[in-house]
Amino acid sequence: YIVHFPETREIMSYGSGYGGNALLGKKCFALRIASTMARDEGWLAEHMLILSLTNPEGKKKYIAAAYPSACGKTNLAMLEPTIPGWKVECIGDDIAWMKFDKDGTLRAINPEAGFFGVAPGTSMHTNPNAMRSASGNSIFTNVALTPDGDVWWEGMTKEAPQRLTSWLGREWTPESGVDAAHPNARFTV
Repeated sequence: YIVHFPETREIMSYGSGYGGNALLGKKCFALRIASTMARDEGWLAEHMLILSLTNPEGKKKYIAAAYPSACGKTNLAMLEPTIPGWKVECIGDDIAWMKFDKDGTLRAINPEAGFFGVAPGTSMHTNPNAMRSASGNSIFTNVALTPDGDVWWEGMTKEAPQRLTSWLGREWTPESGVDAAHPNARFTV
């Protein structure tokens, strides 16, 4: 259970291992409690990615985009351009704090240090930046484990390993008939 007390800026959690709620500073503080702080102080805390696009002439534009959970925000934020000369920089993949400056320009920051995404379907083919980022100093929730202690999830490789420990702690093989990782398994970098 997770309970938010926005008036006193408090969070109480017992036994929650779901996605962003498992990291109380993430959704609980950076989005939910911060939304109340933002309202009181005249800024915005939003469920948005922030990225910059630079064209071949060097002109840079920033984009903030709102999308729901598990729809591809992290993949879009970590985009690798295929058009020659274009550059994409990921500022943040999930939460943006935004405020107008004294000149009326909307400014945005990523209040988080790192990235957070849905693991199933993430691979070197779909999001190589996420895979490279998650290759060390990462936290994984509800993924499968290989016999050598590495992590695995559906879509990570073209073929599933022959033997795994599922997210439920059970022996798993490709013939098991169920997913090895939970559909909402996550990585945090």
